[in-house]
Amino acid sequence: MDAGPSFVLPDPPVVPAAIAHLIGSNSIPDGLEERIARAYIAELESQASFLQDVMATCARQHAHLLQSLAAHKPILSPMCGLPHELLAEIFTVVVLDLTIARWSAPWSQPPWTLARVCRRWAAFAYSTPSLWSRFILNLDVIGFGQQRVRMTELLHQHSGSAPLTIEIKGAGDTETRGALNVDLAHCERWQHVNLALRRRSPLLEIATIYGRLPNLTTLKIFKDLNDDEDDVAVDEKIRGVFAAVPKLTVVHAWSQYGQDLYRPPFEFPWGQLTTLSISFHRSKEALPLLPQLSTIVNLKMQFSESAPFPKQSPITLPHLRMLEIRSDRLDPVESLSLLTCLTTPLVEHLGVENEADRDAVLSFIARSGCKLKSFHFIKAITAEDVLSLIHAMPYLLDLKIGDLMSSPPLGSTLSLPRAIHSHWLSVSNTSGGARLSVCIMACSHLRMRVDPDVALLMQKDGLFIEIARSVEQLDSLVNAKFEV
Repeated sequence: MDAGPSFVLPDPPVVPAAIAHLIGSNSIPDGLEERIARAYIAELESQASFLQDVMATCARQHAHLLQSLAAHKPILSPMCGLPHELLAEIFTVVVLDLTIARWSAPWSQPPWTLARVCRRWAAFAYSTPSLWSRFILNLDVIGFGQQRVRMTELLHQHSGSAPLTIEIKGAGDTETRGALNVDLAHCERWQHVNLALRRRSPLLEIATIYGRLPNLTTLKIFKDLNDDEDDVAVDEKIRGVFAAVPKLTVVHAWSQYGQDLYRPPFEFPWGQLTTLSISFHRSKEALPLLPQLSTIVNLKMQFSESAPFPKQSPITLPHLRMLEIRSDRLDPVESLSLLTCLTTPLVEHLGVENEADRDAVLSFIARSGCKLKSFHFIKAITAEDVLSLIHAMPYLLDLKIGDLMSSPPLGSTLSLPRAIHSHWLSVSNTSGGARLSVCIMACSHLRMRVDPDVALLMQKDGLFIEIARSVEQLDSLVNAKFEV
């Protein structure tokens, strides 16, 4: 930076003694006094003009210094120079959620801490409703009393009219009821809600919001109840609380008692849902629900056990693109597969765990006429059956198989990669472009090192094949667990 002009200010001129007695008097100066006075006045005017120029120069220099200061000061505090839009995005990432009941010091977490950095951040934080619109109310943590209620009120106050993303979890008791009631009072702004409750009393409180959820689009509800309250009576009171929600399109509903799964005791606007994850105790309990899912696009179902299905015409889900079915208990009876009851012409991803065999899958594909791009099959299966499934899926891009068994005519399990690679080449040559690109398999019987030639083949020509030593390792590799 340039140093700028430098100068020495002159001392003010001394008043001549010859005219000093005339200051403040009405005496008329003589000729000599007049000449001395004029010369002195001219000198004063000259110095005043000089200082005026100096002041203008100093003002310009001062403005330049302030400009330079504003440009260089953010070097030491980069966040202070960020525009509001970028700062809002950063703050939003920092404040992913806010657990108002977990803190040892109530104000020690964002966004409260963001408001204590500086005045600019405080003003920005308090004027950005989205920073205060995501939080968790943990009903298991007690000891905050009225402070918890006040903090909940402040969160809703600072969030303004922004849509709310809320998680309410735990068992709950009398102490936590105040904060829960504050959240329920603002249910008209609920947009994304996660309820993970372990007692029925909070559900009775939540039942009071029936008909007051105009903006709710996503609902996750996990019901894991092991208390001794009257389950049937409470379930009847809460059954319809989410039945009339005009914008609800995504539902993840899960009910568990001990180790067994059950259908959640809620009714939803089934005909408007596009995404649904739901649990049942027996697979046949899903049949009455399926015809109501006229707009469903993504569907996940999990059962504790399979049960025989009554004979009926296949149910068509015309918009379904993703289907995942899991049974916790392995049952070899083919007729128990829910796939035998479905026709899904647009489905692109199919995931099956312990719920169907090769023939059920092939029949489902033929009946639906779908073009599967992703197929996950978690069940004991032979290498020969894997190839027959692949041949029925010419558009397949992603294949995950477990658990492989060695069987003729392919012999060793490790010969399967060669067969898959040959099939992949034949499909590529006939279709003009490669299809299957990723294949991950689990083989609990594998106890040998992979042959180097096979290992090279497994990552050749754009085809990636991975062999895991267990279904659990397969899950960790592909993150393919069926979760709500």
